[in-house]
Amino acid sequence: MTDVTFTRPEYLAARYRWRLVRDVCKGSETIKAAGDYYLPRPNASDKSQDNKDRYEAYKKRAVFYNATGRTKHSLVGAVFRTWPTLTVPAALDYVSKDIDGQGVSIYQQSQSVIGHLLEAGRHGLLVDYAAVEPGTVSRADELSGRARASVVSYPAEAIINWKTRQVGGQHLLSLVVLREEVDVDTEDGFGSEQIVQYRVLRLDAAGIYTQEMWKETSSKAEMSVSPFAPLNGGGLPWRVIPFQFLGSENNDTSIDDAPLYDMAEVNIGHYRNSADYEEAAYLVGQPQPWMAGLDEQWRDHMESQGVFLGSRAPWILPVNGSCGVWQAQPNTVAKEAMDAKKEDMVSLGARLIERGSAVKTATQADNDSAAEHSVLSLVVSNVSEGYSQCLAWMAEYVGAVGETLYKLNQDFSQVSLDAALLAALFNAVQGGRLPASDFWQYLRDRGVIDPEKTDDDIRGELEESTAGLGLDDEGEGNGGKPSTI
Repeated sequence: MTDVTFTRPEYLAARYRWRLVRDVCKGSETIKAAGDYYLPRPNASDKSQDNKDRYEAYKKRAVFYNATGRTKHSLVGAVFRTWPTLTVPAALDYVSKDIDGQGVSIYQQSQSVIGHLLEAGRHGLLVDYAAVEPGTVSRADELSGRARASVVSYPAEAIINWKTRQVGGQHLLSLVVLREEVDVDTEDGFGSEQIVQYRVLRLDAAGIYTQEMWKETSSKAEMSVSPFAPLNGGGLPWRVIPFQFLGSENNDTSIDDAPLYDMAEVNIGHYRNSADYEEAAYLVGQPQPWMAGLDEQWRDHMESQGVFLGSRAPWILPVNGSCGVWQAQPNTVAKEAMDAKKEDMVSLGARLIERGSAVKTATQADNDSAAEHSVLSLVVSNVSEGYSQCLAWMAEYVGAVGETLYKLNQDFSQVSLDAALLAALFNAVQGGRLPASDFWQYLRDRGVIDPEKTDDDIRGELEESTAGLGLDDEGEGNGGKPSTI
């Protein structure tokens, strides 16, 4: 019996980890909406409305401090503090502005991919060719953008099944099943509804890559598009499936660990401690006045007159009467548990929570930074290699020849602009001891020059500007010599 919805056992085992990290990274609203899933009900056996209302108040008072999500964003930001290197043939220049056919650039897509890998440790990229109609693509279609190669991004949850087989001396993907959720318009044209479909990528018995589509119905999944074989730029069928797995450890088909999972677990524990702490503070946090030594007559008298607090409302007590204000002693158990978990999150990489105050030498700081970012460095390296392979497949789809490379920054130290070094480099260019292109690259890396500008763009703008860099051809600043920049 054909079952395109079959999911691998390791996929099922990993879903809990993926959900936990993704929900934590989304923040407080998502975590609290999950209710009992992340914050157990104190008295789960009590089904009364009063207990339900108390739980809602208990949950609202809890504070979710999203250290995990903020850490993820800071790590992605560290990667893109320096702009990536992109080298593609002229036919693929469009990827810098639109790599997926929906206006998302390769830079934006790779940012999202790194975030997914930090959350789940797994992702996928499919290189596809969006044709106007199968077999009817013309050069005009390609030039107009109606038909061109693209890279579609798939989260770990969408890759439900995969297989490999040995061909010669290597293992090749022989099957990938992708679960897609797509929006379709309702009959009136105003609303939309979501349907589930399955994209099946496979190598057939002859070793040719084919695609087919299945649509999920109320009872089962039925094939909606029969198998077809995409062709490369030379009009030949593919002998590999152009699907790239990405992982936090390597880019094979296995499911890697989610780098942020441990931190997310501690983050949830911190949230639960917070709920108990805030509940205790609410119940016994306010001072409680008390009186003793009153007989029934005095008690009734005070009740009829009312009891007020403050310096202008003295309490008149009988002989031997006493009064005071009871204040609960601080309950430090929940607070200590929260602080301990906070320290755990710091040790797991949550730099945004608390920065170390100890004075460190430059060598110690460099070693700490290298250790902290070792997992991130591996993720970045895997993404760079994966995108370089996808760009090569895209070039093969369009028949383009030339180098394809996408390299992300792996130096996560804070990029600074040293005024003295800048002056020295500028003087070296002026003296003919440093190429102007290397100087411009230095400025690109530090965000002074738009990373998208090529050397020719910069040179052309300088030639058009009468001021150049503020130096006249015969100005005193360069000894009356023409500028070499």
